[in-house]
This record gives sequence, C-alpha cells and structure tokens, in this order.
Amino acid sequence: MDGGTALVWANGEFGFANFGDDRRSKRAVRIAADLINSVGSSISTTCGKSGAQAVSRFFSCDSVTEETTLSCHKMRSIERCKGVSGRILAIQDTTSLDFSSHKSLEGLGPTSTGKSANGIMMHSVLLTDEQKLPLGVLGLRLWCRDIAKHGQKSERRSRHTMEKESSKWLWGLNQVNENVSNVDKEIVVIGDRESDLYDLFAADRSENVHLLVRMCQNRSVETDAEQTCLLDAIKNADVRGSYDLRVESQNRTARLEVKSCRVWLRPPKGRKLINCNMPCVWVVEVTEVDCAEGVEPLHWVLLTTLDAGNLELARYVAECYSGRWSIEEFHRTLKSGCQVERLQFETLERLRPAIAMLCVVAQQVMFLTKYARSHGDEPASRVSTEEERDTAEKWVLTFRYATYSIVTVRDYVRAIGFIGGFHGRKCDGEPGVKSIWQGIRDLNRLVAGRRMKPFAPAHPASQDAIKG
Repeated sequence: MDGGTALVWANGEFGFANFGDDRRSKRAVRIAADLINSVGSSISTTCGKSGAQAVSRFFSCDSVTEETTLSCHKMRSIERCKGVSGRILAIQDTTSLDFSSHKSLEGLGPTSTGKSANGIMMHSVLLTDEQKLPLGVLGLRLWCRDIAKHGQKSERRSRHTMEKESSKWLWGLNQVNENVSNVDKEIVVIGDRESDLYDLFAADRSENVHLLVRMCQNRSVETDAEQTCLLDAIKNADVRGSYDLRVESQNRTARLEVKSCRVWLRPPKGRKLINCNMPCVWVVEVTEVDCAEGVEPLHWVLLTTLDAGNLELARYVAECYSGRWSIEEFHRTLKSGCQVERLQFETLERLRPAIAMLCVVAQQVMFLTKYARSHGDEPASRVSTEEERDTAEKWVLTFRYATYSIVTVRDYVRAIGFIGGFHGRKCDGEPGVKSIWQGIRDLNRLVAGRRMKPFAPAHPASQDAIKG
C-alpha cells in the first residue's frame, strides 16, 4: 500500500471511531496508515521523531482505549458479514504477549507456568467467511494475571466458571450474540480443546448461532439408547463414509473415515455451573486410515450443535473446524509480522489500544493474502494504485522474470510475495502471510525511493579534503 491506498483503508477502519474529538480520529487514521505501510517497523521508524511524539500523545488520551480503537472496525466487520454468502465463522483463541524485556512497564503478569515471563494475555474473536477470508476482529479481551493468584489449578473445580479465565470462552460467545446474531446469517463459534466447557454448550445463544469445539474431556453422556462416556459413544457410532483430503503442509493426500452420533451432555459433578439443562450435541470423529508408515495419522473428535447426521454434514463440520488455523495465523502475523511485543509505552493504558490497532493491521495483511486466493481474477486496481503496480512490476522484471505484467489481484499479490521472499516454484502454491507482510513493507520503501529527488554528487574537492 502506498500513502493513498493506506489512508483509504485506514479511514474506513478508524475514521469514524468515537475518540471524543475528530482530530483524534484523523490522527488514528494517519497512525494506522503508517503502520500498514511499514509492517513490523517500530513506531519511531514508521512515523519519525515528531510522529512518534504525536503517537504517544494520542495513546495517552483517556478516550483512547482498546474498545474505542476497535469500535469503527467492529462496525465495518459486521457490515462485511452481511455481504457474505454462506455461514460466518467466529473463531476465538487465546495467546500471550511477552513484554518481559520492558522492565519499567508496571502491572504485567505471568504468561506461563513459570513466573519469569511477564506480559499480557489476549483473547480475540476473528470473523471469517467459509473460504477463511478474514472479515475483521469482532472482539479483543486483554488482561494481566495476578501473580498472587497464579497457579490455582487445584482449586478450579470449586470455583465458578465466571470467576476463572475459562469465562473468556463465554465472553467470546456473548460478543457474537450481541453483535452478529442480528445479521441474517448463521454463525459458527469455533474453539480449540481449551474451549471444551460444559457451561459453553449450556449457555444461552441465539437460534442462528452454533458451537464447534474440539473434544478435550471424555464426558458422561446419554445417547438415544443408554448412558455412557463420550468416547464409547463415538466408538459404537455408525461410519458415515470416507473422503480424501489434500494435506498441503505435508504434500500428501489423506484418506479420512468419518463417524458421527448425537448425544446429550450430562452435567459434571462437583462443579458450580451456570445451568444444568443437558445440551444436545453431535459428536464427529475424523480418522485417517491406511496411513503411510512413519506418518502420524490425522485424528479429530469434534463436538458441535450443527447437524452432522450424514457424511456430507459431518464433512462440512470438519471443514469448518479447519478454519480454526486462521486465528493461529492471525496471532503469528500480529507477533512475528507486526512485532506487537516490541511496542514500548510507559503504561498499560497506552499499550492496550496500540495492541488493538495492530490487531486490525494484522487482519488486513491476512485479508490481502487470502483475497488473492478467493478473488484472484479481479482487477489489481481493487487493492493497489497504479504507482504500486508499476513499482512491483518493475522489481519483478528486474530481479525475477524476463516477462511479467500485473493485471489481476493474483498478479499483484504474487509480486508482493516475490518482493517479500516468495520463490514462486510450482510446489510453493501461493505466497503466504509472512512473505506478504515483508513484501508490503519493502514495496512501500521502493515507492518512497522512486519519489525521492536525485541527490547532487559530492564535490571532488570535499572528498580530497576528507582524505587529506
């Protein structure tokens, strides 16, 4: 993105945020545009000395919080959901942000079982469509653990879910219920093993909101015929069929066998629960068969409120769950690409909204990467300016190929990937997020270089004087 493209994007995501002053909204747009143009660079490098001071003043305002920073982006994300065909995937997950190196920053908490790593815990909800194209960050929850209460694992059974970190999964569901359930679409809330909570399935939710999590606990359940445990129920379930799945990361094709059955979850004993209404869920087991020797077979056991009564429905459930890796990619882009853990602010109050802004930047990098795969034949002008396309094309012609022209979105994104280190071999597929964030940063530098006025050569006499 050059200055014009970046400003248009930033104005759409931050221009109408309620910071209490229109000047602050304009400042937010300028900061976000600079950050997307120089992904991974420090704020002082991105904005310059005077710009860094303006950034510090902006994030020190009481009206600038993670909620207000995300407010405009959140509205735009919900609007994007309305234009999507099919279901919306609301993927939630937790990651830790390590700020141990910032010794002067007070209020941090432990981020692991060891107490040496200090930082902030972050739980986010990422919206995508069924093709895994990011639509936006629906919610962001930041907190610092209390070191005095850290390590209370032995007491977790006696504590209410809302008193534990597990409440974050219910918070994510509530974000969907409050903000997206009125969209005329079905939404699937997806979580990993950690989200396998009885209270999550028993919680109230809108009719168009479904749950999909990976099994962690072998719960006591009831089937149509008996009371048993979850794994025994799926062991005795009918085989719905099988299908082939291409595993790109391992360059192989896996043959998957699918089972499914319907069960009712029994309330766990000795727990403080929100309600005990025995929710009904489908259990889907996906197992790789005829696996080659030395290769670890794929195996998922999923719990969902979606119907999974036949092979087609059960396969759809498994494909939806594969979208969970999008949030892993989002967190990787935020930390490795946007370098969120390198942010340096004096207080947590300033740091938190800066993290929120970088979350929006990270999802936009992901969007550009995925958009080229699902809408690659659209004109490149939809995501770039003529100057950007001309610069990227000239770079590719100079350093990569004798002939290359940028016409479509796919052409442009591949060119960015080449600049960012993508090789483009037949086995490489399309460029990934890493090469895109590196390419965006380097392309912006190339565009800036083209705009610079040529330097006057140094006078020979001055060089001789230096040598003398």
